[in-house]
Amino acid sequence: MSNRWKLTGLLGALAGLAVLYYRWNPALFRFFPDCPFWVLTGAYCPGCGSQRAVHQLLHGHLRQAADYNLLLVITLPLLSYVLGVRTLDYLRNQHTVLPFLHSNVFTYGVLVLVLAFWLLRNLPVVPFTYLAP
Repeated sequence: MSNRWKLTGLLGALAGLAVLYYRWNPALFRFFPDCPFWVLTGAYCPGCGSQRAVHQLLHGHLRQAADYNLLLVITLPLLSYVLGVRTLDYLRNQHTVLPFLHSNVFTYGVLVLVLAFWLLRNLPVVPFTYLAP
């Protein structure tokens, strides 16, 4: 299978998910899966609220999306950039090195950010309660 067909399939799947999340609000429809971590523990994981945040982002509601999952909203520009670079690499059959992605400072920074977000959004103290979905 050629790279173009694989990319077309991937982009088609992403478009299908975008339509799904645009059309149906995960806060209202039960066919969207619940977070297994939340179901088992009653605590929020770093990804809790992401489905609802994506729905809000697709409708242009940045503030509401941030209320559901601030970490997703603030990392989305970086994730979009990396996905765009990787997509172009895939089409051009090349590999662009993004040095910041391979630095220990970046890796540990992301780890600390995610763990801090995970911990803080579960603290029942203002202002950390605002991080909960």
